[in-house]
Amino acid sequence: MPNFPTPTQPVAALYDVRLSLGNRAILNGLTLELTQGSKTALLGESSSGKSVLLKTLVGLFAPQAGEVFLFGQNLAQAKREELTALRRRLGMQFQAGALFDSFSVRLNLALASEEGAKGQSQKAKVNSEDILDLLNEVGLKEAADRLPASLSGGMRKRAALARALIGDPDLAIFDEPTAGLDPQTSSRIINLLNELAAQSDAAMVLATTDPDVARRFAQRIVLIKDGQVHATGSLEELRALNDPYIHNYLRRLDESSLGNN
Repeated sequence: MPNFPTPTQPVAALYDVRLSLGNRAILNGLTLELTQGSKTALLGESSSGKSVLLKTLVGLFAPQAGEVFLFGQNLAQAKREELTALRRRLGMQFQAGALFDSFSVRLNLALASEEGAKGQSQKAKVNSEDILDLLNEVGLKEAADRLPASLSGGMRKRAALARALIGDPDLAIFDEPTAGLDPQTSSRIINLLNELAAQSDAAMVLATTDPDVARRFAQRIVLIKDGQVHATGSLEELRALNDPYIHNYLRRLDESSLGNN
């Protein structure tokens, strides 16, 4: 695989990646590239491999075969300190939020900013005013000094989104940002995410089981099935394919739309 020496290199990429956990194959020869400024929605059923894909992309899982590149660096060849430096260039919202329970919302963002700025002279640590400005954008300014446990599920999701974006990352990853939320809160989260994305040059990737969330976040939808890329395109392009699996999956979007009328 190329070492991506040019400015046009993918921000992140997986090539023919295979990964098993225990006796179960999770990723089965999966290939995916994310380019600068792109917005990609990973759509797939639960247990299709989306979350493992994202964690493999940032080096939390090491594949048994294939190659993973992050900012042009082959992760299999990266030393521990190199991997740490690469991760400082990304922001990630984990499915469960993963906020520090004993720290306020404000401090969670401050720590993320401080860590992201280490070793990156072009990215200064944001100040307290910047943190409050971002919290205001996500509707959490009044909750800045509250602990995560005191927040609602939707508020914790918004805090995790803000933390993922606080350091102006080159790659922003969102793992099921609307999971477990009611339709109204889910809609607010996606609207908010799109507003924040419009202010960033980061490559962004969002994993979801919901076709409507995928459609509203990105034109490029990557449908994941059984640990492989099953199809790629806009929602309209996926609909046009003569593929029973896709048609059955996307029927959820139609049923959801009818239920909301």
